[in-house]
Amino acid sequence: MGLSAVTYALAKKYTDETAIQFGGLKGAPCKIKSIVKKDGQNIITFEWKNDAGDTRESVLYVDDGTPIYTWTAGDTYKYGDLVIYESSFYRCIIENHDMVFDTNKWNEIGSPDGNYDIVNTASELPARFTSADRKMYYVVDETIFYYWNGTEWVPQNPPAISDEDIDALFI
Repeated sequence: MGLSAVTYALAKKYTDETAIQFGGLKGAPCKIKSIVKKDGQNIITFEWKNDAGDTRESVLYVDDGTPIYTWTAGDTYKYGDLVIYESSFYRCIIENHDMVFDTNKWNEIGSPDGNYDIVNTASELPARFTSADRKMYYVVDETIFYYWNGTEWVPQNPPAISDEDIDALFI
């Protein structure tokens, strides 16, 4: 069964008339009419003209990500807010607007006590520690731990595992 000329003509007319209303589908130029920030979203309104010259609009809603603030004395922070304070990340656990950073109102993100972390390469091991610090970092590309002995980073060689030790794991 074939498509009649009448059916084809009607289908083409319907498609052409419908496509006129959707200029964006055909690649019609559009502009951003407005961007409004509201309730944790950016509401972006696009505007274009269809083939008949009528103005059309489309709206796109973009949710905000999680903001990370630089901690500032006197600012108000709510539960769950993320801040950077003295080169560390913290999450607010008690709402506050303190003039002095109070670690009892924040959880450090990363290790709970700041004594360990993970870096991609040994060149990323921080040099800011003092002789009183004892830190351990895992270096991903070397698959090895480094220990800060108070003056330098020392790679920690993992103990050798014998074939008997491996076999014992699977018995």
